[in-house]
This record gives sequence, structure tokens and C-alpha cells, in this order.
Amino acid sequence: MIGQLRESSPRRIGPYETLARLGAGGMGEVFLARPRELSGYGPGDLVAVKAIRNELATDAVFQRRFRREAEVAASIRNPYVARLVGSDTDGEQPWLATEYVVGPTLAEAVRGHGPLPAGAVASLGEGMARALTGVHAAGALHRDLKPANILLALDGPKMIDFGVARVQAASTMTSTGLLVGTPGFMSPEHVAGGRHVVAASDVFCLASVLTYAVTGRDPFGDGPVAAVLYRVSQAETDLGGMPDELRSLLAACLVRDPDERPAPADLVERFGALRAAATAPEWPEPVRAQIAEARRDVEQLCASGRPLLPVPVWPEAEAGAGHPETAQDGPATAPGQAGAEAGQTGQVGQAGPGAGRGPGGPGGAHQLPTMSGSPPPVPGDAAGPARSRRRRAVLGIVAVAMVAAALGGALAAWGPGSSDGGEGGGGSTKGPGSSARRGWVEPGPKDPAAIRKLIARAEVSAGGTSDASGAVPQIATQRPKGWKAWRGKLSHAPMGCSADTRALVCLLTNGTYEAVRTSDGKRLWTSGKVDPEGGMDEAYYGPSGSFFMPGDRLEPAVRGGRAAIARDGVLHLRDSTTGKVLWKAEPPDERRVFSPAPFLDDHVVLVVAQVPYVQEDDPAPSLYAYDAATGRRLWEKPLGEAPRAKVDLNLYGVRALRDGVVYADQKQGLAAYDARTGDLLGQSADTCDAVLATEKAVLCAASDEGGASAARPPMLRLTPRTLKRMDGPLPYPSSRGSGPAPAVAAVDDAVAVATDGRAGRVLVHDVRTGKPLYAERRPKDNVPPSAPLILGNRVVYASNAALYTLPLGPGHGRATRRPVPGAPGDRPEPPPNAAATVISETLRPPTVLALGGVAHIVYDEGRISSVAIP
Repeated sequence: MIGQLRESSPRRIGPYETLARLGAGGMGEVFLARPRELSGYGPGDLVAVKAIRNELATDAVFQRRFRREAEVAASIRNPYVARLVGSDTDGEQPWLATEYVVGPTLAEAVRGHGPLPAGAVASLGEGMARALTGVHAAGALHRDLKPANILLALDGPKMIDFGVARVQAASTMTSTGLLVGTPGFMSPEHVAGGRHVVAASDVFCLASVLTYAVTGRDPFGDGPVAAVLYRVSQAETDLGGMPDELRSLLAACLVRDPDERPAPADLVERFGALRAAATAPEWPEPVRAQIAEARRDVEQLCASGRPLLPVPVWPEAEAGAGHPETAQDGPATAPGQAGAEAGQTGQVGQAGPGAGRGPGGPGGAHQLPTMSGSPPPVPGDAAGPARSRRRRAVLGIVAVAMVAAALGGALAAWGPGSSDGGEGGGGSTKGPGSSARRGWVEPGPKDPAAIRKLIARAEVSAGGTSDASGAVPQIATQRPKGWKAWRGKLSHAPMGCSADTRALVCLLTNGTYEAVRTSDGKRLWTSGKVDPEGGMDEAYYGPSGSFFMPGDRLEPAVRGGRAAIARDGVLHLRDSTTGKVLWKAEPPDERRVFSPAPFLDDHVVLVVAQVPYVQEDDPAPSLYAYDAATGRRLWEKPLGEAPRAKVDLNLYGVRALRDGVVYADQKQGLAAYDARTGDLLGQSADTCDAVLATEKAVLCAASDEGGASAARPPMLRLTPRTLKRMDGPLPYPSSRGSGPAPAVAAVDDAVAVATDGRAGRVLVHDVRTGKPLYAERRPKDNVPPSAPLILGNRVVYASNAALYTLPLGPGHGRATRRPVPGAPGDRPEPPPNAAATVISETLRPPTVLALGGVAHIVYDEGRISSVAIP
């Protein structure tokens, strides 16, 4: 949960030696560090050092702001406020160090484990009221109190981040009318402008934070920023769904007139009384377990005595870039260093801007940029398909719509075999899977009926096919007819794409769909339009972490000449080449929408209908099956329970479809249904973070719903259809160093491919024995690479510059790296946006859509390169 240092990271800041990277924001980076004079040190000796960006170090306005932050922090001595340890605001590298607090932010805790019980909220309220008492007694205001600025330590809450705080005696440093703070957790005075913010404004913000903590809902609702700010300005908040004693106290704090709000000292007394009367005033067990896990990580780092240095990258070459994994392989750290490693997984505590990119999910729901913040991570994590059910719930708060345009058709040859008919190399292989892998691209049948059947079943999306295994057979007859290498550009950034032999269809971040021909990249059709008066024309994270998209939110599914999309909320099955509507299906009611993506097979179209936002008396999500030929509804199955808080959205869904069986989440675990009849075939009590269906087994990455994720969660093997446990879990490698185990990204009946985020490696191993067969370093770019796929007799993934192929073990060929014509290349992280995080501006991995030995690589900003896989 703490990240490795980057090559550009400073090794020393003032009197401290940096050990790890905790996060980054608009002001700079935050590092975990230790005093240099200590030869031995433990967690209590560590500090969080904020070092400002070089380009800001000479900015006079920024220097004054940073100096003010240090002055505010230095003026406060309170056990509920992270203590300032030291600072240097005038040096060549300005920095500020505070005590390091081990624990999640409130935002991470609620997103990961749901709303806090009333007793814990009373304890939180008392602690934060005591913190505000100390802040105001020092003559300061916080002005940006939000869930991301509160850490939950084992001994109580801690307030952090005074990046927009102000000493009341100092002159304001924002222009009249400029907003400070985070919109979803502002006060009416914030909306009126920074000069209007007073001590009572912090009380209003605290009540908003506590409302979120006890309900899991944004206190002023979801929607465009302007709508949220209006509700804040009118103090229009929903206090339903909480105990009466908390409601009355929070309502007193959330009145529009600041003079009528209680003082922090009064809140200390009133929240203290509620805490004393509560039966369970401590943090809930899952939160305590998360804190304990974070503590163990830090203790291991201290015990190693060394920083988490960048993992060295193997020299990139056209071939031979990888190496077989052997028993003699040493630790994957820099020469002379111990074996602890870490990936960029965010930070445990002392979060501040940009934290939370750990195994529990992306950045905290309230890690939104303020004057010193950075945008949260966005969907598109390339670590493989393993997603916890709770994580999917957060990522699934999606609403989408698209606008179409032209795609250029400039053709480009891409090395030998790039024209139609090239199959690449590869002969027979030996070892795991050799009986099923006669070569790289199988020639396929010659019988016309068999060829038509293969083309009718051709499908591919970001995770491979609908079985979610990440293994896609490459058959020459599924190569687009007349294909030649091409490159082009979508009219807008893509959200999700799918392809068959005829068309590649994408949902765009502006809420429309666009289809291009897979043989040459020519535009085929578009669907949807942007409403310029609707107030939203881009997908974005709102002020409190909710994810919004204009129009429809259903990602496309394309298979055998058919494309399933949505139009104005209605499910459409269309001809993938012409866009002609074959049939339509209305959503089951006005409150539920179809999301996140449909599944297609020969006979049915499967799709989940669920609510996009939490309201009272919401219906539960349901799985619907429609006849693929007529659109007639065949059956319906409820999935789990209705969401009670935002964290529950998208909690249940379809996980995989294979051989006429659909695997879907249920409250009790995983269920298998006959796709045509809806009959229940089997059920497992295991809750799965990931499901990968193969011919011989359904793999379930067992979830730890109790709190902290296990260092090595089992990959259970279940029988297809019946979901009975088979003998023993799937063996796969452990992570080097502390932290989460590698995530299995692709698997077939012989090998499995995992990604080790901490070590930055792709791992290939035997599914029967767990024996390592091959390991390869992934490129260390700002833009993450795609998840690896098993394509024929090799592993394939893409960066923003090149296509990589890896053998399935020693003696199976060499690794290759081929630059991709038209690829955009790596780019720097975007600057923070104080109002929202626009998805089209963020860094997301490319999507590899591979059929017939051809890879259509869709990049996050809209470029497409279609190349023959070497």
C-alpha cells in the first residue's frame, strides 16, 4: 500500500532519507521518510514529507501559499491533528514534514467497507470537533475538511492537509469569488467565495463529512458541479437513513446561517455523550484489520533498512527481452538492495492528495483536487481481471453517452506478414498445452459451414472473450476479410470497445457509439448525440468521487455480426456492419438502467439492469435474458440486494459466459444459470474477486470480505456448471516482498499468466504445478500497459508505444517488442483539475482486440492501430 520510489524521486529531503512514495498532487509529491541520523528506526520514527514541484518552487504566489500552510500547521498543537515535524519553505527544494499516521482515509474506509456504525461516527465527530477546537484556537481555519483529509488511526481520527487553510489574521490569497475546498463538502460561505469562509464554515463541512460517514451517500447528492453547489448554497441535504440522535445534531450544523451553527466545543460535548452511550464506539473490524495490515507493511519496510527503489527494467530489444524464471533468480530489486518491492499502489495513511491506489480500489472517493490536490485514478486498471466485488461497486458508478465522427484510414505496413494472409511464426510446442497449441495462428477449417460458424462466434473485448479467461484462440478464418494494416482515430476518447470480424464498436467518453470497419478502419456508423444544453458532455468524476457520463452507460458487446448497445436507455441489438436496429428492449422500470456491459452467445443476449444512483426503496439489480433472434424476454433473475449506499452500486453482475452457462454474482456467492432457460445449475458460497471460466474449471479469486485482503488469496477451482470445489486451489506465484500476490490475468487449461504490480512483471506458470515458466519486466511508463492475453502459443500485451509478445516458457521462442506505427507514445500525468476529473484527460491502458492473428490496439485518447501480431 506504499509505493516504490521513482527514478526521479529525491533520495534526501532536508534531514530525511526518503523510503517510499505516498502520493502526488498539484503542489508536489508526498514521501515516506526517516531521519537520516537514525541507524535503526521503526514506524514511530517515520514522517510524511511533502516536497513541492520544481516548477512551483520559484513561483512567488505559490511560495507564499506553501509558507502559509507551514505556518498554519506549526500553530496547531492538537492530538487530533497530524503534527508538524519540520519544514523549509525558502530552500531550493521547499518541503514540509508531518507525523506519519498509519491508517486509511475516511473516504477509503467508507468506499471499501461501507458506512460506519453510529457509535464510530460519534467517536469520529468528537475527535474532529476537538481538532477544530484546536485549529480555531490557533486562529486558523481548515477550509477543506473532507473524507480524504481525515485519517482513521488505531487510536482515533487525525485531521490532515492544510493546503487551503488560512490563518484568520492573514490576508486571503484567493481572488474574490474564487472557490476553495471540495464542492461536495463545501459550506454556503465557500460557494459565496473564499473571503466569506468563517470558523462556522468548518462546522458545516464537518457535518457534511459525518453525514457521508454514516450513510455512505454524498450529503448534497450527485450530478453536475453546478447542481451540487446550488444545493450546498441552499443547505439542501438529505439526512435520512441515520439514527435520530445523530440526525438532530447534524441538522443543527447544516443550517444555512453560520451564526446559528453550534461551536466546535459544544460539538465535543454532544458527540462525546453519544459516544459514551454507544455500544460500539470503536472502528468496525474491517477498518481495524486494514489498519493492522498497513502497520505490518510499514514494519517490514523498516525491518529491511532500505528504501523501496525502482525495479530495474530489462533492456528493451526486438527479441529476447525476457528470460525464463529459474530457481536461481534473485530478488528483483536494484543491485545491492534487499528484497522488498512495491508498485505504485497509493498510500496507507498520511494520504493527502492522490492516495489510495491499493488493492482495495482506486483513489479514495473524495481524493478530488483542491488547490493542492490531484485527480483520482480512473477505470482501466491493467493489473488483470481480479477486481474485488467492493471495488467493482465503486468503479461501476458509471453513466455514459457518445458522439461520433470520422476515423482516418491512413494505411501503414507493419513489418513482415502485415498484409492479409500473414500468420506469423511458430511451430509445434512442447510442455504445458502443447496438444492444444499446434502453432501461433491455427489455419482453421476449410468446410464452408464450419467457417461460417467460426465467424458467427467471433468476439473479443478488453478482457478477451465473454468467458473472461483472457485466452483468445487465433484462427486464420477469423481474420477480417481483405485486412491490411491500418491506423486511424476515433472522434473522441473511448470508454470501452468490442469487435468481431466485421466491426470494431466503441462507447466514447462523450456518450456516443462509433463503429469502424476492422479491415481498413473506415467509419461504419454512429449512434447517440450530445445534448449541448444538458450541462454534461464528458465522462468525469464529480466533486465527491461519483462517476458520471452523459447519455447511455452500456459498453458495447460485438459478436458474429451483431452489436449490443443502448440508445436513450433502450437496449439495441444491431447489425455490427450497418448499424441497422434488429430489435429493441426497454429497461424494466424507470429507475433502473442497463449496465455495465451485455453478454452475447448464439441464442441469447444477457444484460443487468440496476439503479445508477442510490435513493429510497431502490429495486435490486436483476439479470435479464433476451432471445437473440427476436428480442423477446426469456427470463429474469434478481441479483443480490438493493444498494443502501453508493458503495453498494454495481455490487452484483455477470462475471462470465461460456458453453451456454452464465456465471453471476449473488448475495450468497457465485451462481451458474443455463443461459437459455435461466435454470439454476449450481451455486458456490464463495465470493469471488475475479472469475475466469475455462473448459475444465471455473477459477474464483476468493474474496476476503472481512477487511484486509490476504497477502495470497486462494484462486479456487470450481467445476463448470455445478460450481463444486475441485481438489486444491490453482497454484500460482507469491509476490516478491510484502504486499498483494500477483493477479491472474489470463488462463487456459495449461498455463496461467499473472501480473505482479509490485515487481512490475508478467509471470507465466504451469496451472497444474505452479512451476514458474517465464517472467518478463513490463515497461515503466506513465501510461499503464494493457492486461496480458494468451493468444495462441504466446502472451501478448501493449504499451502506448509498442506491442510485446512473450513465450509460454523456455524453448517456446523469444520475447519480442515491436514499435507500433501510429501509437501515441507515453505522456506525462495531466495537471490536477479543481472542479472534476475528466476521464478523457486521464492516463488509461490501451485495449488489445485480437482475432485471426490481428491486433486492433485502441489507445486512451482515441487512436487505433491495427497490426499483425508478430
